[in-house]
Amino acid sequence: MTRSADRPTTDEIRAALDRILDSRAFRTSPQLTAFLRFVVEAELAGGPERIKGYTIAVEALGRGEDFDPQTDPIVRVEAARLRRALERYYAEAGDAEPVVIDLPRGSYAEVQARRRAGHGEPSFRNSDSARVWAGLAC
Repeated sequence: MTRSADRPTTDEIRAALDRILDSRAFRTSPQLTAFLRFVVEAELAGGPERIKGYTIAVEALGRGEDFDPQTDPIVRVEAARLRRALERYYAEAGDAEPVVIDLPRGSYAEVQARRRAGHGEPSFRNSDSARVWAGLAC
């Protein structure tokens, strides 16, 4: 796939991830750190099909292979916490970040987009055509 100018490079995404994970909120939460790192790395590796509740629970959150997403809401709970933590990060320490990493509601696959110059909002929030970074639903 050809990468458009508004899509970040792998290096830019990893640098943004490192800055997020180095923030106070993420340094003190190993669960959020593991969850975010897992979904970013799975997407970068071209494996968005691996980004499922069961896989996140087992590979990122340390649940056993007998994990049942129907009876254990850990992934949904942590996803909601992760979304709130990312919102706080971008409202505070990450307010000038050139690359935004977002976990959209209804999905565990993460999305990145550059901020539009002068708008302060991630471009995927302002454009129907720039919804998903890795070609998942463009």
